[in-house]
Amino acid sequence: MKILSILTMSILLFSACQREDLAPNLSRETSEKMMGKWMVQRIIYDLTMNEAAITELYKPLKLLNNKIEALGTANDCFDFQANELVEIKTTYSDKLKNYKVSNPSEVMIGGESWGIEKLTTTELVLKLQRNVTAQYKRVTTMHLSRSL
Repeated sequence: MKILSILTMSILLFSACQREDLAPNLSRETSEKMMGKWMVQRIIYDLTMNEAAITELYKPLKLLNNKIEALGTANDCFDFQANELVEIKTTYSDKLKNYKVSNPSEVMIGGESWGIEKLTTTELVLKLQRNVTAQYKRVTTMHLSRSL
C-alpha cells in the first residue's frame, strides 16, 4: 500500500512538472498565424442602438441600425511583423503601430482591442466594438485575406 501511494504521488508530481501554461503558447501560435501581409477585402461599419436603451415600443423599428460597407483597395493592407509591429497601409496613409495577441481571440492594435472572429491561413476577420454614447455602439468588422 505504501508503494502504491509513493507511485501515485510520483506520477502526480511528474505530471505537474510537465504541465505548462497553455495561454502563452496559444497566444504565440495565434501571433505566428497572423504574421505576414493581409489585404483588406471589406470593412463593415455598424452603428447600433444598445439593447438596454431600446424600449419595447421602439424594438420593431429597423431605422435604429445603420450599416455601411466599404471595399478595400489594392493599397489597403496590414503587415503583421515578428517584432510586434504592424504596418497599416492605405491609399492615404502609412502607419506603424504596436500589436499584441493577448489571447487566441483578441489582439491589441495601437491600444484598441480587436476580437479575432476568424483566423485561417488565408482569412482573418477582426471586430472592434466601441460605445459611442450611452445609447449607441459602433461595431467595425474588417475582413482581410492573403494568398499563399
